[in-house]
Amino acid sequence: MPAGWPGLVLKIGITVWLVTVSAWDRLQRRIPNALVLPVMFGALGWQIWRALFQNEKGVFFALAAWGILFSLWQLHFFGGGDTKLLMALFALFPTARFLLLFCIIVLVVSLPLLAFKYFRRGWREKLRQVHQRARQGQILPTAEDLQREGRPHCWSLALPGVIYLWWLC
Repeated sequence: MPAGWPGLVLKIGITVWLVTVSAWDRLQRRIPNALVLPVMFGALGWQIWRALFQNEKGVFFALAAWGILFSLWQLHFFGGGDTKLLMALFALFPTARFLLLFCIIVLVVSLPLLAFKYFRRGWREKLRQVHQRARQGQILPTAEDLQREGRPHCWSLALPGVIYLWWLC
């Protein structure tokens, strides 16, 4: 991250972008390509430039993360908008340090959300549904499951980016 005013402006811009994406997801239950693709490909382009001219290795980390995220999207663990947001974040911050912070923050935020979701519905019913799915061989969620059961919690994916940007970058 550049020092001084350029770095501050960049931090503010990325923070505003993450808040905008999160708010859009919350209000519209989708993340438009126009909000994420420019940052996603711009950040990857920056990492490629750094690899070519500054001998930095972040592009390899970003591309590996993109491959894993694409696979998780194909398995319906994430929706398309969430996946593109994550691809942008891992292109912006292609480090093991960000990955560790991301995992910790998402775990701390997501566990209470999951507990609330399943205990509100009744954990016995949810356990019965999981058992029924396993007997039918439907271990992974379907696209319809993701559409029906997915929640607009993009903010929980953006939060680690904001924390990393302002306190560790």
